[in-house]
Order: sequence, then structure tokens, then C-alpha cells
Amino acid sequence: MMSKVSHIFVFLSCLIGGFAAQAKINIAVIAPMAEEYEEQGKELIAGAKQAVSEINSAGGLFGKKVKLMTIDDQCNDSIAISTAQMITILKENKIDLVIGPYCTNSFAQVADIYAKAKIFQIVPIAVNSTQKGVNKKGLIKMFGYTAQQPKAFFDFYNSKFAGKKVAIIYNGEYAESKADADAILNEFSTHGKSAMLKTYDYALTKNDYEDLAEKIVDDGNETAFVLGYERNIRKMVKALKKQKDEFIIFVNKYDAGSLYFSYLKDMVEGTYFLELESQSDNPEFAETMVKLRLKGLETDGLELYGYSAVNLWKTLANKAHSLSYDKLASEVNNKSINTELGYKMFNNGAPKNNEKYAVYLYKDGQYIKQ
Repeated sequence: MMSKVSHIFVFLSCLIGGFAAQAKINIAVIAPMAEEYEEQGKELIAGAKQAVSEINSAGGLFGKKVKLMTIDDQCNDSIAISTAQMITILKENKIDLVIGPYCTNSFAQVADIYAKAKIFQIVPIAVNSTQKGVNKKGLIKMFGYTAQQPKAFFDFYNSKFAGKKVAIIYNGEYAESKADADAILNEFSTHGKSAMLKTYDYALTKNDYEDLAEKIVDDGNETAFVLGYERNIRKMVKALKKQKDEFIIFVNKYDAGSLYFSYLKDMVEGTYFLELESQSDNPEFAETMVKLRLKGLETDGLELYGYSAVNLWKTLANKAHSLSYDKLASEVNNKSINTELGYKMFNNGAPKNNEKYAVYLYKDGQYIKQ
């Protein structure tokens, strides 16, 4: 019987073989298309497709049409690495740009594979602090690092809930979840508030959410930052709310996922969401949002991220008058680049001014910035 990874090799071999024979300029979006992060993957892909459609409608790039390929790496480390290795097989008609991957547990290995093959890579989401040191010549971490999230959480907690015990709940088998938990602990420790926190791994009760919720409440916690996979987050929040309806919940909006609302229904009311600060006052951002909505794209998700990643690459290519890996890379560092969020400057592939996180309260069907 073939393994899951073997199936992916066969699938990619067929898909890439047919794709490369036709395309002159090729983009690959690496994102999950099923299960936990299906919606996020679809949103990224939808945004990228819209940008490619606009490029081709305007005559293409350097007079050539752009082809978009999507690959589901299932948020699996082995498949992400295998996917990267397969993509690098192409020589004459190689992939010119990789957008992703969305799940970045194997970030260092994947980035190294693309860099050695001189394939330009744009990661369209913020990556966690453990991946901060992964710098490659042709790698752009478009939205910087999630390092701003712990600061935003602590500042808000300290101003509104100081003195209340906080449970940090994470999935120890999920590297990004553990890294986020450690970053929050470090932020509280820096301010001498580590005594207010206690960490809980889902493995503590073998993923028995009801049992873990009871333990968290019995320990005197009144608020929690719930981390982990989508299913962890929504099941844990539901269990906590069933234990104590007034329990104060914080989640990362991007990690909570699209099923959070349908699963929790009325329990969503009063949730605090951590997300990248709104750019609604930014005229470039507002113009892009209007344009995407007119094209029929919802903009509450990650559509803007996929759209912006393709357009950033297009901007760099036009500035360099080339798709060369080296020439594109030379246009990134310490130069002002116009994006959907206005002008940005990048250093070591990340924005010089890292995108900030903010806290939003979900109340009466609206996100209210705190």
C-alpha cells in the first residue's frame, strides 16, 4: 500500500509535468485544502487567483501569461518537504514563485530547499518567533512575526484584567502552538507577572476537553488564551464556557478558523480576538478592499494575503525588469515597495516595521477594537 507521502509524489509528478509543459511563468500556492485549515487555504488561493487573473487580463507579465498551481500539503511536515523537493525538479519551466506554505512547522527545511533551487518564496502570513532566524536571500515573510501578539495580549490584560489568573492552553504536539505559548509566558515574565499564568497542554487530560476545562476552573483561572489547532480551540472554548459562562476567552482569529462561529453559536459572544491591526484608515488598503469586494471576494479572511503576495512579486519583477531570483532579491532589502498596505521596507525578508496586533471584542455581531 502506498503511503500518504508516496501518493503526493505521484500526484505532483503528474500535475507538475503537465503544468510545466504549458506554462512560461508559473506560481505555486502551497496551502491546505481539506480538514482543519481548509477555509484558510481556500481564502489564500482565492486571493492569489484574483491577482493572477488581473495580471493576465492586463496582458500578462513581460508579455507572458501567468499560470497558477495549487498544492495541498495537508499541513503535514513530511508532505511540505516532499512538495518542495518535487517543485525543485523542474528546470527549464520551473516554478518562478512559491506562495506559502500556510502551515510553517517545517519552515526552515522548506525555505532551505527553495533557496538552494533559487525559487522565490513569499510567506503570506505572520510566522512565529522560532522562525525569525530563518533568513534566505529570496524569502519574504510578508507580514513579519507573530511576536507582536504576546505584547498586545499582555498590554490589554494588564490594563483591563490585571490580577486575574490566566490559563495558557496549547497543543504540545504542534510546534507553532508551543512556540506561541512560550512567547506569552516570556512576555509576562519580562513584566514580572509570570505568577499570574499557568500552562495547560491538551495531553494533560488526553484531549478530554471537559476534564481539562474543569481543572482550569478549579485552579482559579478566570481567563484563558486558547491555542492549538482549530478543533482544539473551538472544543476547548466550548468546554470552558459550559463550565463557567462568564469565563474570559482570548483566541487568535486566524487560528480559530471559520468553524469557530458555527460550532460555538451564541457562546462566541464576548470572545476577544487577537488579529493584525486593521488598516481601515490606510487609503491603499481601503481601495484594495473595495476592489476585492467588487470582484466578489470576502475580505474578512485571508484573501487579501494571497492577493498581496502575488502583487508584491509582480511589483518586484517590474522593478527588476526580470524574474531572476537574484535580481528580485536585490529589490527587496531596504528599498521602499508599494503594497496593498501602503509603502513597506523589508530587512532580511521581513517588514522593517513589523505588523502590529490588536485586540477585538466580538459583540452583537461586530468586532470592536479595544
